[in-house]
Amino acid sequence: MAKTFLDELTGYRVKVEKDGREIVNVPGILVLPGLLLAPKASLIGMVAAPLLGCSVHLENDEGREIDMGKAVKDAADTVADTAATAARSVREEIEKAWDALSADDPEGCPEGQENGEDEEDAGAQEAPEENEPRIHVNPEDNEKV
Repeated sequence: MAKTFLDELTGYRVKVEKDGREIVNVPGILVLPGLLLAPKASLIGMVAAPLLGCSVHLENDEGREIDMGKAVKDAADTVADTAATAARSVREEIEKAWDALSADDPEGCPEGQENGEDEEDAGAQEAPEENEPRIHVNPEDNEKV
């Protein structure tokens, strides 16, 4: 004979324990209205319980017990791992895009050096390519315009 949802629900209890001492023991049938009427408060309670040193367990008539704190922690770890994987993926894509952009200029442009100048020939001027406008500012020119 198949159990109905109501029969299944009455077969569970929610227990909250702190330091091995049972603080709350509520039948599942009474927990359901609380979950439906105040889902945010229920979620906050589930997250806050471990922070307060409590453990929340869901237990059925046969003695099978689920540690809800562990289940919430496992879910949070899964979310954190997924976020870290996504961040790595985004970083790799940005690095690939950067590498593709810098492939056009194989010498690169080290910080503090412009127009491909090396430290040795920083004073030498390069002839601009045809149809390419260039502006060169010489720091020794102190004339005011």
